[in-house]
Amino acid sequence: MPEAIIIDDEIQLAELLAEVCEMVGYENLIFTEASKFIEHNKETDVIFLDLTMPDVDGIEVIAELGKRKSKAALILMSGFDQELLQTSQRIAEALDLNVVETFTKPMSISAISDLLENLKSTF
Repeated sequence: MPEAIIIDDEIQLAELLAEVCEMVGYENLIFTEASKFIEHNKETDVIFLDLTMPDVDGIEVIAELGKRKSKAALILMSGFDQELLQTSQRIAEALDLNVVETFTKPMSISAISDLLENLKSTF
């Protein structure tokens, strides 16, 4: 079964994403602190990354994933402007990370479900 990691300090959104993951057939793990994810240091199939976290920001997580040469499908999320998403995507791609989608919060549940369903065939 594929695995998704959700990194988001908004626990209600993280739990909603976890439910969608489970419905589509993914195991999941939630990190409400990005620093805890960095300590986790385990490869996964899909990572949902909120770019604005209180302890360690999304760019730092992207840099860490780049160091690890992560092959996970990376989904970037932000409740802020599109420019933050685009800049973060460029940085991640420059580090050879696999950014598969960017979402501005709030996101469409059906779009997330469809994306996860499509990604399953790549694992």
